[in-house]
Amino acid sequence: MGGYLDQFRLDDRVAVVTGASEGIGRAIALGLAEAGADIIISSRREEKLKEVKAEIEKTGRRAEVCLLDICKLSDIRKLKDFILERFGKVDILVNNAGFAVTKPAWDVTEDEWNLMNDTGFKGLFFSCQIIGSIMRQRGYGKIINLSSTFSRSIVKGRSVYAGIKAGVSHLTEALAFEWAPDGVRVNAIAPTAVLTPSRAEILKGETLQRILSRIPLGRLATPEDLVGGVIYLCSPASDFVTGHTLFVDGGWIAGS
Repeated sequence: MGGYLDQFRLDDRVAVVTGASEGIGRAIALGLAEAGADIIISSRREEKLKEVKAEIEKTGRRAEVCLLDICKLSDIRKLKDFILERFGKVDILVNNAGFAVTKPAWDVTEDEWNLMNDTGFKGLFFSCQIIGSIMRQRGYGKIINLSSTFSRSIVKGRSVYAGIKAGVSHLTEALAFEWAPDGVRVNAIAPTAVLTPSRAEILKGETLQRILSRIPLGRLATPEDLVGGVIYLCSPASDFVTGHTLFVDGGWIAGS
């Protein structure tokens, strides 16, 4: 029976995690390293990435830092070159980078629209395409996109974000269908509200109680709650899974 557990190991795999400087991305990068992968961590925040790199190296795995503005295709192409120069391959891509504005749809500005879309949808797609091309050449790879419960449900003030996340889940299915012959599996993971440093000021008081009332398990997610699902989707254990959005939501969707 031990062979089944071995299927969840990521030894000799190379993983890229975008938006890895804190919160969900940091937890995923550390989790993949503990499962055996070497990690390339990227975001715009060099000092934070250096901190994550040091934590990964404590696990005995190799970590490399590549600064990246996901909104710029030129940066994504530089990331591809960086991967090939440092490792010569990539097995796993976790598209975690994202940006959200919470305000009534009437008040969303063009700049806010562009930043949310360029980060969470355009940047995600071209990361899939550009980094995924390395996987295509090798005939194998795992791409995991960060979706959300808002891909299937909604709260006031998150209309644009919800539309983008619905697009992420649907794009995940489309890419999985198109790229399956190339050996590239594409899946998504969809958390409910996650208590991260960047969301701590929002997730409190009346807002917190309103969200908790929709989560049957009665608490917010932590970044660590997502790690097991991501490891599964990155590992050989999920080699026959593609085009799927895995909800890690405490029952939010089931209860909606």
